[in-house]
Amino acid sequence: MAWGIGVPCPKPQPRVKDRVKARKERDGKASAFRAAVWARDDSKCRLCGRKVTRTLTLCAEQGHVHHIRGRRVAPEDVYNPAKALLVCGLCHHDIHAGKVPKP
Repeated sequence: MAWGIGVPCPKPQPRVKDRVKARKERDGKASAFRAAVWARDDSKCRLCGRKVTRTLTLCAEQGHVHHIRGRRVAPEDVYNPAKALLVCGLCHHDIHAGKVPKP
């Protein structure tokens, strides 16, 4: 008997659903990771002590969650709040410019 003639044809699960599910998991982990770093550091830059805010505007008070070791260098620490710092925009620029010694 051929498929479709009296026998139900099993349909594969669309791969897009798998990608959407993986993205939602990744976004949830990233959001929880950032929230944990912000809460631990009390919205203050760990290097200079400046009060930082969550904003999309580029300013010195913009807070950045900086991974101590790069996400590609240490993928096991991507969502580990103990391996991240909350820094202001100026200090974050200085870290990547090499003006601040590595913590």
